[in-house]
Amino acid sequence: MKRLTLYLILGAFLTVALPAQESPVAVLEYAGDIMELQVLDRNEFEVEIFLGIGLSPGDRVITGETAVELRFEPNGSIIRIAPNTTFVLESLQGYQDATETRGVLRSGRMRFVAARSEDRRNRYNMRTTALVAGVRGTDFGLSQTGEEVFVFSGEVIVMSEATGEEVFLSDGQGIAATDVPFLPQTWGAERVQEFEEPLRFEQLNPADVPDPTAPAEPEVAETPEPAPEPVEPPEPVEPEPGALDRFFGGLAEITGLQVGSVTINQRTYGQVVFQPRVQVGDLDMAFYLPITYSSNLFDPDDWYQPGGNNEWSFGTDQDWSGDPLGAMADLGTDIALKVRYLQFRDRGDPFFVKLGNLSSFTIGQGLLMRNYANDTEFPAIRRIGFNIGVDRTAWGFEAFVNDLLEPYIYGGRLYFRPAAPVIPAAVGFSAVTDQGPSSPITRDAADADPVFAATREADPVFINVATDLDVPVIRGDLISLTSFIEAGALIPYVRNKTELDDLPISSGTKTNAMVDFESGDMRNYGWTAGVRGDLLIFDYRLAYQYHDGTFRPGFYGPSYDRLRGTYAADTIRYLSDTESDEYKGSSMGVEGELGATFFDALHIGAGYLWPWEVTSSGSWKPTPEDEFMARVSLREGVIPLGVGAGLEYRRRFFAPSLGNWAGYSANDLFDANTTMEGYVSYPLTDFISIVGRVSTAAQRDDSGELIYDSDGQPKMATTVVIQTEIGF
Repeated sequence: MKRLTLYLILGAFLTVALPAQESPVAVLEYAGDIMELQVLDRNEFEVEIFLGIGLSPGDRVITGETAVELRFEPNGSIIRIAPNTTFVLESLQGYQDATETRGVLRSGRMRFVAARSEDRRNRYNMRTTALVAGVRGTDFGLSQTGEEVFVFSGEVIVMSEATGEEVFLSDGQGIAATDVPFLPQTWGAERVQEFEEPLRFEQLNPADVPDPTAPAEPEVAETPEPAPEPVEPPEPVEPEPGALDRFFGGLAEITGLQVGSVTINQRTYGQVVFQPRVQVGDLDMAFYLPITYSSNLFDPDDWYQPGGNNEWSFGTDQDWSGDPLGAMADLGTDIALKVRYLQFRDRGDPFFVKLGNLSSFTIGQGLLMRNYANDTEFPAIRRIGFNIGVDRTAWGFEAFVNDLLEPYIYGGRLYFRPAAPVIPAAVGFSAVTDQGPSSPITRDAADADPVFAATREADPVFINVATDLDVPVIRGDLISLTSFIEAGALIPYVRNKTELDDLPISSGTKTNAMVDFESGDMRNYGWTAGVRGDLLIFDYRLAYQYHDGTFRPGFYGPSYDRLRGTYAADTIRYLSDTESDEYKGSSMGVEGELGATFFDALHIGAGYLWPWEVTSSGSWKPTPEDEFMARVSLREGVIPLGVGAGLEYRRRFFAPSLGNWAGYSANDLFDANTTMEGYVSYPLTDFISIVGRVSTAAQRDDSGELIYDSDGQPKMATTVVIQTEIGF
């Protein structure tokens, strides 16, 4: 009986295990220096690697200074990944019902030798940011650095992501994303040799890749010595490009030009902007070289000077002998303003750094900072933000500064995954501070409003702290779910004592703003809990919020820069009388967001925060501080005429504006509580487009100071840009 039981167990094991061996997998067959190799799974956890390990969909291979060779089982395709390359294996045909094998080359080069099948059902799709290569069975190389494809043997269908054009490449042909017209080219021997050099297989042999469709070699009978074949004349060799060809070819790849008009602070200017972009491996740099003028492009005195600064003077208009430090600062500022962004790798990589425009930034689960952007008023206001991060399996951190030229917001998060990689839950600790939220309040605004006057005199500092926990519950390409919770508080610091309505406000750290020392109750704090993730083509977020006092979830949000003076005034008003009935209620809300992407071409998303308040008497009532968000984007070339478009609109106090209550009306739909950015592009040719952009921005005087209305809110203006964009 025992022996029968043993046989049954062994039989069950073999029944399960043997088919499992046929599950598609990419086997690591060769690594020149395995210590240089790094593999991260779909959740950004580092994989312990060894020769023979099977890689799965979602794994990211980072080669460092070594080359790597993989074999796809069971079909026998092979891949060579060059040094200093990042490759993501998105799917394997047959794994979890995937219909094709897909990969993304994020940087560097790779060579793929695809196995054929008798029924020709093997399907492969490899892409870069600009090119998509679809194959059935072939040997080809792909380069992200030059955005190029070259076919060593076989046939490849290549599509340009920018234009949607498709071409067929066969043996010895290549193409680059920048080729105009977008047609196959026969590469010269020297160019092929340079392209192939890092892609030569060292262990795996392309001749061993299965190809059942190839005709069998016939048996050769002994025959007399054949007559010598006639010598064919050599094929003509393409002439090597000269120095000027290389120069203009390189210029064409990195340079963009915009010519048109821009409206800043309700004034219309002409504008010519050069925007060179350079990509070297994981390093991506984009520059912004604008000439914005009133009427005369060739008169520097007529050019727009943001914040009163002549950004093209490079210190020549400064007193170097009397104020060398000020002159040096002006030189550094003018140089820094020419950088739109400089980025090394992406957020989520083991290490990344970015300078320049930060279009959307969130710390932790978003309780302190969510969707903050330092470029909401670009190009009227330009800032050089700084963001750096390290993400290891068991720990990581991220740090942030809003503007290196005039920094005032500093933030960061340190997090740990104590049970990783088994349980990738993370515990985080965050802090964000604004060193001078009252600085936007001008003297004129202070003279007109006693609250602003007291706030300007007190010169407070915001100190926000939080702790959070996120737990991935479901992890997958099509379905994912992460639960989270975060709690935080606002602790103001007052630099100078002041008074408001004859009520004194002392200087120092205002811990009484967070704790009622008589009752021991917490106040001026908040927390949120919810879930987020993906479901097929949808991405979602659903959360409950609770907050008290002047604290609000997403304190540092998209419109924070223009409202920080108002927030500072609210805090001083609170500190003058923390026992006021106005602050004894508790605010709550349910926040939801849902987005969908269709065919990688159309994205639609919407979100809403429904708020209410429990008063000190225990009654519930709706509050006006709701928030609405809507966005839509359409990739250029999808619909007839090739039009591309995008729009994002966010607003707090949305329902009161539509319903004309709580002091708001429809006229307020584009006030300081609104951020909006939209564009429409129409391609005239493959490299010339007409683009219109519109956004909201706060009005500023000639020195760059905010202009406030009679209600103490920043006055708003619409920024309109109409340009001809030329991509050489």
